[in-house]
Amino acid sequence: MISLLSRHLLCLLLGCLAWVQAEEIRLANGEWQPYLSETLPHYGFASRIVTAAFERVGVTVRYEFYPWARAQSMVEQGTIAGSVVWSRTPERLRFAFFSDPVITDEEVLFHLKEKPLQWQQFSDLRGLTMATPLGSKLGVWEVPIREGLVINLSALNVETGMKMLLAGRIDFFPLARTVGYQTLRAHFTPAERERIVHATKVAEQIDYRLMLSRQVPGNRALLERFNEGLGQLRRSGDYARLESELLAGKFDQAK
Repeated sequence: MISLLSRHLLCLLLGCLAWVQAEEIRLANGEWQPYLSETLPHYGFASRIVTAAFERVGVTVRYEFYPWARAQSMVEQGTIAGSVVWSRTPERLRFAFFSDPVITDEEVLFHLKEKPLQWQQFSDLRGLTMATPLGSKLGVWEVPIREGLVINLSALNVETGMKMLLAGRIDFFPLARTVGYQTLRAHFTPAERERIVHATKVAEQIDYRLMLSRQVPGNRALLERFNEGLGQLRRSGDYARLESELLAGKFDQAK
């Protein structure tokens, strides 16, 4: 027969296990295929990585989808624990902690094959027109645009920007390489895809990270646990396996 003390200890243990199992974090998410999307398997590749890294340290992730500007505002105000995935900037460092890189991608210039584009510096692009998806940061293009070196048009999203390129409304479209080719595979015909290539020069290499609010108690320690889970994911080979699935197109199609 279990003694009263043993029963008490058992209840405490079960209570602790229930708490561990129930530990959850709310993260703002958005649309940036194939990395993030409410319609993709596992909510996209980057979401899958973040979920798996947190799983390694006993944390369950609950994603909520918002426009990017609202997601950033919620993190700044501390009304949500954090958001996936963002580049680290001086502005965002004021209100958020940033993890080790979750994904790294290269921004390249997509253009029409029939209109070759060779460039080494921004002055080589003088007088040309580009596009930026709504909600995207200008990054390295802020100065060339401000100085009038290149003309920037707004595109509703990446798919719209590619259509603008095919229609000749813009001369080039700066995009993360993986994002650009996923969009072409998912939304354009083989004939249309054949017309679009990218320039060999990389405009910028960008790390994208988990962003946690400085306003939420415990987030600094939680970020350290996430980094440990992410490190385990890489060391185990699971990150490389998921990345191979990304390159094979597994995160292209709606779930």
